[in-house]
Amino acid sequence: MNLNLETEAIIFDIQGFSVHDGPGSRTLVFFKGCPLRCYWCCNPESWTTQPQLLYRRNKCVKCYRCVEHACAKGAISITNPGEYITINREICKECHDVSCAAECYHDALKQVGKKYTLDELMHKIERDRRFWSGRGGVTVGGGEMMTQYRFVANFLAACHESHIHTAVETTGYAPWANYELVLKNVDWAFVDLKHMNSDKHKEGTGVRNELILENIAQIAKMSLEGNLRFIVRMPVIPNFNADDENVLATAQYLKTIGVTEVNCLPFHRLGASKYEQLDRVYACEDMPSPPDSLLKHIQQLFESEGITCYRSSDTPF
Repeated sequence: MNLNLETEAIIFDIQGFSVHDGPGSRTLVFFKGCPLRCYWCCNPESWTTQPQLLYRRNKCVKCYRCVEHACAKGAISITNPGEYITINREICKECHDVSCAAECYHDALKQVGKKYTLDELMHKIERDRRFWSGRGGVTVGGGEMMTQYRFVANFLAACHESHIHTAVETTGYAPWANYELVLKNVDWAFVDLKHMNSDKHKEGTGVRNELILENIAQIAKMSLEGNLRFIVRMPVIPNFNADDENVLATAQYLKTIGVTEVNCLPFHRLGASKYEQLDRVYACEDMPSPPDSLLKHIQQLFESEGITCYRSSDTPF
């Protein structure tokens, strides 16, 4: 799909009444595309920037209208009558309009990812203002918003011109020059710090952590010198980063760059059904959420190093 990168973007969700992604009640905008492949990811539909097709079998009545009328490329088929449809995802990769979803009368096929212009998105945001109260605003997330940083920078600038409070959630994995464009109009920044060991980080996310650590240090410096509110987030993933060694290493790193707060967020499986809808295998199908006792232990480790730790829904706002 060809886009004007300054004024058009692919967004896969816009969620109102968000209270966990910045101060007050907020509108959360999810941008499509992410360079990481975290095996616990709860938004696998965010990985690519192009629109995709979700198949919700629990809504499928096996009418096969999609096979007969929806897909001109032959990506949807059945092996035997009475069975669920099969989607050839390799063929789907070449399709950018996902028009087949509109032909499903039972909402079993759903398009994820829609093109918005800057004006269209601002119009939708302005309509939400009445629900924010005095402390709310807009939070930009993903996926990874920096995959569409030109649009994001212009969108956040437009928000500030309209006196809208702004926040961003990011993996930290993008060139610093791109962050400089985006952060000029950001009031709050949340950055994930998933593991201090770069080899382990790559095992869990597909990328090394050196660039992320450099950007966190830069954002911390910007926060200390200006009005940007900055919070590091650590997703707590059992058997990956929840051990004492990594927690203490994280605390030591935060101290060296002048960061005194961290928000620990426990792993959950709320996105498990999306993997099935995308015909993917979910690596964390049987992995339980970390117990509260582990979160309290991690909190105590951080605080023993002088780092204020907010756990789960206990947030700094």
